[in-house]
Amino acid sequence: MKRKIVMPMFTLLIVMGFAFFFASQADSFTFSFGETTEFKQIPPDLPEEYSGPQTVQALMNIFDAEYNRVHLRTTITISADKHSQSSKFTNEEIDARYPRGEWLKTLLDKGFTIQNFRKYAYCLSKRHILAFLEDNPDFWKTGFHGMTVLSDMPVTDDWETYKAAYFDKLANKHLKKIRKAAEQAEQAKEQAESVKNLAEQVKEQAEQVKERAERVKNKFNSQQLENVRKQIENAKEQIERLRETLERLKKSMPPQSPNQNMKKKPSTIQI
Repeated sequence: MKRKIVMPMFTLLIVMGFAFFFASQADSFTFSFGETTEFKQIPPDLPEEYSGPQTVQALMNIFDAEYNRVHLRTTITISADKHSQSSKFTNEEIDARYPRGEWLKTLLDKGFTIQNFRKYAYCLSKRHILAFLEDNPDFWKTGFHGMTVLSDMPVTDDWETYKAAYFDKLANKHLKKIRKAAEQAEQAKEQAESVKNLAEQVKEQAEQVKERAERVKNKFNSQQLENVRKQIENAKEQIERLRETLERLKKSMPPQSPNQNMKKKPSTIQI
């Protein structure tokens, strides 16, 4: 049996934190806006990152059949304390009001990019919000926008003006995310470059330390050799001085007669 999941990225439930008159009543209400899109289990063979052409036909060729197969429903709900209003559209109903091809083309023309199935489904789910608002003009005519994608929308009683602003808002929100991601990527690149430069500096410092150590080692060895050489020279000088001393002593001694060292023989007397 296929498992049903509710995709958290399509769930928006934000308390707006402001009050206004609801249904011509003087009481104030705290409003919340919710969008929930439910899918069957998404097949794992869909690409994590789509790198093909950003055209309506190319995107629908790779994602649309799976969207038809796994999409269950999208529910839009607005609540005011104990009062709530919701709307559900089947794929056929929402496609009749906002055809997929036209919807995608409008967003793509405004700079929107679709990188995977989730982004494709996200784009199509935004049709349900617009359809809900079109069916409930009091919400968009009075500036009921809160902190969601509807924030900063114009307060107008002209639907076409509001719808155009809605597309601009979707595109601008997407482009803002793209710019933020690009800035983060640039910062990460700069940090990586800084780390690389730091690593090069550390490497150079290590080489310098190694060279200094080698010079100290060579200097120490040279000093040892120099000391040995000096010791040898000193020994030679001492030997030479001893030889000269012996020569002087030899020369200073008095000469000896040839018979000085011979024993005297006893004399004999003839009678």
